[in-house]
Amino acid sequence: MPLTIRRVVGGPLETNAFLVTDTSSGDAIVIDAPPGVTEEVTSTANSLGATVHQIVVTHGHWDHIQDLNALNQALDAPIFGHPDLRERIESPDPATSPEPIMPVTMDGELDEGDRVTVGGHVFTVMHMPGHDPAHIILYSEDDGLVFGGDVLFPGGHGRTDIPGSDQSAMNRTLRRFIDLPGEVRVFTGHGEETSLEAEREWIMRVPAE
Repeated sequence: MPLTIRRVVGGPLETNAFLVTDTSSGDAIVIDAPPGVTEEVTSTANSLGATVHQIVVTHGHWDHIQDLNALNQALDAPIFGHPDLRERIESPDPATSPEPIMPVTMDGELDEGDRVTVGGHVFTVMHMPGHDPAHIILYSEDDGLVFGGDVLFPGGHGRTDIPGSDQSAMNRTLRRFIDLPGEVRVFTGHGEETSLEAEREWIMRVPAE
């Protein structure tokens, strides 16, 4: 039961959305909703014969939630995220975004230890604050995949000099990766993918707290 992973890049910060599809069943999820991705995500899903049953939001920064309302309407798919995300998408603060964000209802909550399924594939939710208090990632042990949002990038991590961020929390988050296998691929919120093996050396130097 292979997975098909399609990346769609949107917005001025070139933020990644991912359409993740179980090719055997056509069952799919979308991860994140950058500005302007709705048309491409929808057309890609249609071309794959995929049915999106869930939109998962890694965290609440504007460049990851701008198209939530449009995606929700186009795909008729419920939105899931960390409990701390709810207010930020249901009553978005215009001061936090360069463009207006249309409010949308969060249909369900995801927190540490919850599961997200894509056909026969199971992803475990890990709450990984530091860049954002509501940040979650999806980890599939069987598939060796992480969808990491803005936690981990090649050679570094998400910013911790913005409102709601916390470097100490980020350090604790990063050190959780040490316990995962090195061959795990990491699909990032911006730019190209990496692997835990490629990042392990510098992660090991992150202060333990």
